[in-house]
Amino acid sequence: MKSSSKHSNRAGQHRASRRRCRLVSSGLPLAALAASLIAGCAADDGAEDVNDDGSAESGEVTSVVSTSLRAFGPGAIAAASSHTCAIFEGGFVKCWGTNDRGQLGLEDEINRGTATTYDKLPFVHLGKGRTAKAIAAGSFHTCALLDDNTVKCWGDNDSGQLGLEIDGLQDIGDASGEMGDSLPPVNLGTNSLGAPHTAKAIFAGNNATCAILEDNALKCWGSNGYGKLGLGLPVWVSLGDASSEMGDDLPAIDLGTGRFATSVAVGNDHICAVLNTGEVKCWGDNESGNLGLMSGDPGSPPHTTDRGDAPGEMGDNLPAVSLGTNRTAKAIAAGYNHTCVILDTNALKCWGGNEAGELGLSDTDERGDDVNEMSSLPNVNLGLNRTAKALTAAGNHTCVVLDNDRIKCWGSNSSAVLGLGDTNQRGNSSATAVSNLPYVQIGTDAGGVNPLIPLTIVAGSDHTCIIESSYLRIKCWGAISGGQLGSGVLSYGSNVGDDPSEMGNSLPYALMGSQTAQGLSVGYNHVCARLMTGGVKCWGYNSSGQLGLDDNLARGDVAGEMGSSLPNSHIGDASSVMAGSEFSCALKALPSPWWPQTGIKCWGSNFAGWLGIGSTAAIGDSAGEMASLGFINLGTDRTVKSASVGNVHVCAVLDNDTVKCWGFNGSGQLGIGDMDTRGDSSGEMGNLLPAVDLGLNHTAKAVAAGGQHTCALLDDNTVKCWGENDHGQLGLGNKARRGDQAGEMGATLPTVDLGVGRTAKSISAGYAHTCAVLNNNAVKCWGANGYGQLGIGNSGDVGDAATDMMLLTTVDLGPGRTAKSVSAGADHTCALLDDNTVKCWGRNRYGQLGLGDFATRGDGAGEMGGNLPRVDLGDGRTAKAVMASVTSDVTCALLDTNQIKCWGESQGGNLGGPGCAGTDHHCGDELGEMGDALTVIDLGLEP
Repeated sequence: MKSSSKHSNRAGQHRASRRRCRLVSSGLPLAALAASLIAGCAADDGAEDVNDDGSAESGEVTSVVSTSLRAFGPGAIAAASSHTCAIFEGGFVKCWGTNDRGQLGLEDEINRGTATTYDKLPFVHLGKGRTAKAIAAGSFHTCALLDDNTVKCWGDNDSGQLGLEIDGLQDIGDASGEMGDSLPPVNLGTNSLGAPHTAKAIFAGNNATCAILEDNALKCWGSNGYGKLGLGLPVWVSLGDASSEMGDDLPAIDLGTGRFATSVAVGNDHICAVLNTGEVKCWGDNESGNLGLMSGDPGSPPHTTDRGDAPGEMGDNLPAVSLGTNRTAKAIAAGYNHTCVILDTNALKCWGGNEAGELGLSDTDERGDDVNEMSSLPNVNLGLNRTAKALTAAGNHTCVVLDNDRIKCWGSNSSAVLGLGDTNQRGNSSATAVSNLPYVQIGTDAGGVNPLIPLTIVAGSDHTCIIESSYLRIKCWGAISGGQLGSGVLSYGSNVGDDPSEMGNSLPYALMGSQTAQGLSVGYNHVCARLMTGGVKCWGYNSSGQLGLDDNLARGDVAGEMGSSLPNSHIGDASSVMAGSEFSCALKALPSPWWPQTGIKCWGSNFAGWLGIGSTAAIGDSAGEMASLGFINLGTDRTVKSASVGNVHVCAVLDNDTVKCWGFNGSGQLGIGDMDTRGDSSGEMGNLLPAVDLGLNHTAKAVAAGGQHTCALLDDNTVKCWGENDHGQLGLGNKARRGDQAGEMGATLPTVDLGVGRTAKSISAGYAHTCAVLNNNAVKCWGANGYGQLGIGNSGDVGDAATDMMLLTTVDLGPGRTAKSVSAGADHTCALLDDNTVKCWGRNRYGQLGLGDFATRGDGAGEMGGNLPRVDLGDGRTAKAVMASVTSDVTCALLDTNQIKCWGESQGGNLGGPGCAGTDHHCGDELGEMGDALTVIDLGLEP
């Protein structure tokens, strides 16, 4: 980490001065699927969107969903023989572990999870705009239930378990071009109305997959060993690996009159279902009694006949498992050749194979294959007054989450899957009775007192995983050889959990990615993100303390400074964060005993009083300054609804929908009829700071602060701008400033002519140009255009001549494309399109357009529309927001995964690293630097 010399920003100077300043700087459940959103706009570019109710959003790009890189919720994890997959909030899937069949879905055969560079693990590309609702893992394949209720499967296909009707020898997901939109959904057939069937649940096991359809029918495909597909077909017949085997050609499984499945467990070669009646039916392999079909008739021979491999064995002819008098099942799990259920009483019963004590009955005798074994099958003794809440089984072991939120596991333990600090079997003798088993130690909460609570538990054949409820993070134990624990290379052995010192708080979390953001803002070579926890992290230049860390050391310009090494800014929790030239601001909750109220705090450089503290002293560059930083006084009882940070001034929309601005005012950008700076001396803030006169009876929905001008979106969706106008950025048909003399504001200040019938939905102020998303979702820009930043095919300024605005055309975004938001930057502009892709145009000297070159776009004919490429954000990735910096040649995007990527000029660590791909080069100006090659910003793990 290197020190940055402190210097003052030359407020009010022209762009050349700003450039010179930069050159001399040194520094270094399933929960409901997250809906797409961007309500709002860039803080430092001043762009602000409006809510449906007309209220303005805060001055940053924000996400309204809480989607840190946490697991999706209960059931959002699947474990197989040696790989693990999980859904993270937002519906995005990551898989890790062995990948020899493409089961990780990453279009290669490289194992994942043995390296500690956790953000290198990509999300599985499920198709454009597709996310997952549920996940299932078989031995060497994976299936996902998508947000549109279709099913996609990848990995091993030797028995047709992917349901793609292709040669069973062809794996999917192990080669380039096989995932995403190239991977078709499983054909589940059509319903009585001729519409495609969809799925509401999926299950996978050894070489087989099952889905419960929207009409409650159950279909299974893949290997039919021992008749486990339940269709009365010969055992050597596989389904799904040849044409005419799926869709309407694949029959539903007959479970009996009026019976349908509500939950399914797929074992090695048997399948069991909990029915709508609470009964359980099983079919397939029954060699060890795993189907539980012996009724206990006196004199009956041992019953080990398989079911489902011959006609007439299913439907009403298939008996339900005897669970005890009037007993029904709530949950079910299947291991290699055993089955367990949680009963309606929350008691546990298990039957089938028991060679390692997996039935938990203190012996190794099979159950369910002989007379009276089911009718007299005892409950598993879980301990005094203990019952089961959740259940999992795999291989020859079983685990439960008890009613006290503790875990017990028993059975085979050669790979330490029981997590008990050794490799000894449990449950196979009276000495290892389940009732006396110790709890699995998974660690304590942040306070170090209360045990972590497992939200869900899942077992693979050689490892076990939980999602804990405190942070929705994942912990796994067992075999580590293929990376299936996802915790990186560990220094101890080939297993985790075979020594007591490896469990508890020593048991690492799966390193699936850093925490994520719900907002970001790009300043003068520093970037700030509002985390999903509500805290703030900033990185890049820090010469004046703009990172809020009580020092002036840059962050991100030296390896090892990001991630968990990057501290949270000392501003605490914030509802919005904004980055300016060399300062930052945040909206925070005011101390109020009655109702939530919001104020604003600013820190960093303060050359012209933009911190609003009545002096020019910098804040945040010395110890203790952030802790004593107060809220800016904007008047008696006044609070803040939204704010925008420009180059050298700040504006806020207050609770009464008026606008107040403070900071440098050399061009009248404060809108108060003079050129006097406000906020640098005592007696200038609070009630003494005038509100901007927007006209009789007019109020503001949003405000946008640019380089040295300001624009407001008024209550009637018209736009007014004031301040510097040397390039026509005010859109008034001349170059005269407004707001620097008396009588220029209010009714005297015209609204911007946006076209006949056109109003604005959002506005964004760049350094010397302005853009608006119109009421038809088109984009218009005006002002400086020397680099084509207006996107109109020439380099002439617009808005400085009388007829300019009347003749101004909309930006051509491509055939059929419209904009959700627009961000005007220093000399370039970016838009988030209606399909959640990003396009940028204008200056491109440092690759800030993200197109793999440094050629300007938008200043010549034929460069816009369909000829302007989209920014490559990575395979399958789209954006929730994009932000172009007003004061530097940098662009950042908030991805659909709530991760952040930044590109353009690399200065002082502003791109979240020493440079593109770990070099000192800028990002986005050369081929191969964007897409998956551009890494997400590492924000570290939650504390």
